[in-house]
Amino acid sequence: MNELALRTSITELEPEIAMPCQASDRVSERQRFPLLSLSAVVALVAHLLFLLLLPQPWRRNQSSDYMQYYEPVAQSLIAGNGFYLHSKPALTYPPGIPMLYAAAFWAARRVDVSEANALRIVGGFLLTVSAVLVCLLAMRFFRWRVALLASGLWSTYPFHLWLTKQPDATSLFSVLLLTSALLFFAWSSKTQNGIRYGVLLGLILGVTALVKPFSIGLPLAFVALAGVSPISGQRRSRIVFSACLLITYAATISPWEIWAWHVGGHWIPLCTNGSNALIDGLTFGTERGLPQVALPEGARALVRDAASHYPQLKSTSSIAHYILTRVRQTPIAILELLLVKAARSWFGNESHTLERWIAIIQLVYLPFLLLGARTVWKYGDAPQKNFALLAIVFTAYFWIMTTVTAEAILRYMVPVHCLLVVFVAVSFEFLATRFFSKTQDLPRKLLSPID
Repeated sequence: MNELALRTSITELEPEIAMPCQASDRVSERQRFPLLSLSAVVALVAHLLFLLLLPQPWRRNQSSDYMQYYEPVAQSLIAGNGFYLHSKPALTYPPGIPMLYAAAFWAARRVDVSEANALRIVGGFLLTVSAVLVCLLAMRFFRWRVALLASGLWSTYPFHLWLTKQPDATSLFSVLLLTSALLFFAWSSKTQNGIRYGVLLGLILGVTALVKPFSIGLPLAFVALAGVSPISGQRRSRIVFSACLLITYAATISPWEIWAWHVGGHWIPLCTNGSNALIDGLTFGTERGLPQVALPEGARALVRDAASHYPQLKSTSSIAHYILTRVRQTPIAILELLLVKAARSWFGNESHTLERWIAIIQLVYLPFLLLGARTVWKYGDAPQKNFALLAIVFTAYFWIMTTVTAEAILRYMVPVHCLLVVFVAVSFEFLATRFFSKTQDLPRKLLSPID
């Protein structure tokens, strides 16, 4: 028997099963619309049920930023007074969220709807769109069951739903992140269109930065992905794509930056709240009267010292100088603080309440997340591993930003979960295949990705 015949006979003897990383169930255009529609219905029903079943004491708006900043600035925009708050330039946060709320308020007045209901409609719409985009993104790489399940997991993720009970930009942030991911993968599959996709992605990332300054570094993350992703594009196409992305991003945020410099007298990195976020991250909000969290002795002493120096830590430069000084003097305390913040990024909240239950819920997702990520990385083809790489880079970016530059709370990490739920869905499909199919052998090779 020659070598080819031997390989053929071995292949015939191997049982074949459909793994979640395989694209054996291709999604046609005719199938795509009903699947996306179903994902939208599930998301909207989950949102409405959550609002109906939420106990009355938990329904109150806990967002002080909305009442003290976003709503007044939105009203100022409607009145034609521009980005001003109490006759002063509104530079605490970027303009994206006030513009969204102003548009909702303006539309509400035209159709005689209350402003609160208008914001609820906007929130429900954005949540639904984000669920559809999760399904659409997962369809590019995995079977339709995985895509639909991932969308359902995102629609019912309890901490995403929790943020929809009040005006919040998490769903909008997630929509923009998913759109940017879809544009990146569209370019990576057709690298000859680098200018078009670079401009579109730069525009979306610019809008994202004007909504959430937290995303200021995402363009660099995409440039890094363009350089290291396993795609067939030549080096020139990667450079063109990255250059168009960065130029368009800078052009998108420049009108706001120029106006802020004109009225404020100096350049700002999208907003002036950066120093407040840094000191909150250094003290866990104790200078604002929040309860202390459990910390190692060295880290606790560092937090107390930072809180005692709070009157002097009013600028980004002063906070950076303080941290560098402490790194030289008490490096162990700084390391302890960073490790605690890294852990709290996955379950912490501003009030420091119910965190044990939040951690338990997060731990329920964790083993499925890890199993799904391992399955994709071990058995996936190049495009699927490219998706895994983007999800890992996004998660690392959000995790580092939350740990280093802000108070370590789960709210900052929620948007990236719209990507991580895909791994959870993959693990469910993998386990179903392992335990409910006729054979439990793993595949030796994977099929081509879904187009």
